[in-house]
Amino acid sequence: MADDTAESYKERARACAYCNRSKTKCIWPGEPGFGTCERCIRLKRSCGLPEQGERRRRGPSTRVGQLEEKIDGIMSLLNASRQLQQQQQQQQQQQQASPSSPTYSSPNSSRLAPIHPGHVGIADHDPQRTRLAHNSPRVPVSSLAHHTPPIDLFEIVPGLRVSVDEADRLLELYRTDYAPKFPFVRIARCLTAYELSERQPFLFRVVIQVMAPQNAILQRDVARWIREQVAELVVVNQEKTLEILQALLIYIAWGDFHFYIDPRGTNMLQIAAGLVIELGLNRPVRVGGRDLTAPSHVPNHFVDEARRLKGIRARAPHTLEDMRAFLGCFYINSMVAILFRHLPMLPYNNYVTTCRVNLEAAQECESDKFLCSLIRMQRVGCRMHALFPSVDMDGCEPADFSGPIHMTMSTLRAEMEAARAEVPRDIQTHWQYEVCYYGLLLKLYEPATYMRPSSASNSFTEASWRTEALLGCLESAKAFFDAFANIPPEELPYLPSPVFSHLSFAIVATSALLFLSDSDWNQVVVRRTIDFPNLVQRLSDRFDQADRVAAADGWKRKNKLVDDARPVMAMYRDKLRWIESWFLSKRGGTDEPQPPGADVNAMDLDPAGFLAPADFDGDWWQAMLGDRDDSFGQLDQSEGSSRQ
Repeated sequence: MADDTAESYKERARACAYCNRSKTKCIWPGEPGFGTCERCIRLKRSCGLPEQGERRRRGPSTRVGQLEEKIDGIMSLLNASRQLQQQQQQQQQQQQASPSSPTYSSPNSSRLAPIHPGHVGIADHDPQRTRLAHNSPRVPVSSLAHHTPPIDLFEIVPGLRVSVDEADRLLELYRTDYAPKFPFVRIARCLTAYELSERQPFLFRVVIQVMAPQNAILQRDVARWIREQVAELVVVNQEKTLEILQALLIYIAWGDFHFYIDPRGTNMLQIAAGLVIELGLNRPVRVGGRDLTAPSHVPNHFVDEARRLKGIRARAPHTLEDMRAFLGCFYINSMVAILFRHLPMLPYNNYVTTCRVNLEAAQECESDKFLCSLIRMQRVGCRMHALFPSVDMDGCEPADFSGPIHMTMSTLRAEMEAARAEVPRDIQTHWQYEVCYYGLLLKLYEPATYMRPSSASNSFTEASWRTEALLGCLESAKAFFDAFANIPPEELPYLPSPVFSHLSFAIVATSALLFLSDSDWNQVVVRRTIDFPNLVQRLSDRFDQADRVAAADGWKRKNKLVDDARPVMAMYRDKLRWIESWFLSKRGGTDEPQPPGADVNAMDLDPAGFLAPADFDGDWWQAMLGDRDDSFGQLDQSEGSSRQ
């Protein structure tokens, strides 16, 4: 009873209804509610307590709910990690009980599994581990910058694991040492490795595997795994994203394409070009079904009209990242077409210039200046390819070197010099830009080596045009090798594949030029003009230094290997020494019959002892860069005749 009285007193109002409405002080003669208050007595009003309604209770604290959700997320991560570790142990026990050859899994590339600390960067050869990746819960990206990553290691690919700190270091290494040399895929500095792995997991994996230290077996397995992932994402799942395109560009630039973009890379290039077309990156975005950059009288594109009528959402305006990826794919595809006689999968169009102008105007990052400089030069290279098609593309006979051809070469040379003049001075003198410039200049004059001498003419000037072009080819080759020799040895192991593509083409073109037997050319004078053995020896010594640098840095970044143990830089050194020996034997007049079984991959011959092959003429060197199924071209004895 006392409790009920106390509760009623606790909930009883202290002012009457009238004073409560007036917001005035209510003075009772005794207990509130008993009798009449002084104000109501004075005003002669009825006095009574106000009616008590049901009080609204306060809900639980939202902060407590947020903390509970975070605790639940942490517990989920711990449970997933514990379950992952248990299943790994079970798989290892099963493999020990019944050993079998490993098979590659096809994990969902959009998730990464948290792994407990272990040995970093060692091939565990447990491809089944990544099947559990889809069990790990995803942490919202919005909270990544405010919390410590809930994992200790990243599993990049099956058998390759790196710590969070190591991934951050490798990502920064990509930004500072790799991206400036191939500036078509930019990763913002504000992103950590964990944030990139959550937002763009496939791109993250490709970037890290390019730089993470790996042994030869793991490098081969990683290359196969990436190709499988690309096939699953693009062909099976039919995904079309900028992330996949950027990952492909990085893989092609620093993948297992050591001497030039061989047929293994053609499939990747075709997939990348297909993604560019499917994403619509190679043409302007149309607003309301019309290209805003086109004249008003130009009709709408029928594809865009069909998309609009079917109710498909219009394409979003291209970002700077979209433009960089498109220009990167255009650059590699056009370079392969120009140097190695491939069909251009992404021909030049006006939108290439539009993207370059937009990047120049935005000035978002310093590396865009070098990117735009490469695209300016590549535009002239595309004109070369269109004006001087290879004779083996359409099966036509070699053309006569006539006045129009001489004039065209002079015009293109002037365009190249004008494009170079528009480039900032610090880029003009940079060794990588000089390598690309003189490499394209060499390609400009190279068609003169397989064109026929001009017909009989009474003009001495016309008769000397082809000789002038051949001399321009020789001077460009000298300038190219001088520029390549200026590359610091510590930079050579980490250059993208386009730089080495120029080198392989220069070696082939120069060798063919030095052994050209023609009425417009004098081999003796040419060989006195350019000391080819000395040039090749300088380059081989440079690669020997680069091999030692790469071996010393092997503990902190990837040293690309071939043949299960042979460094790529050592492969270049040995090939160049082999070429030097071949040249000296040819110059000495060695003309021995070709031994049986000589139709082998000439550039992959064992350089031990430097045994010189027999009569390899200019046609064979041209076949090295033909569109064939082998890596470097096969020697066809039926075509072993000398150049007439």
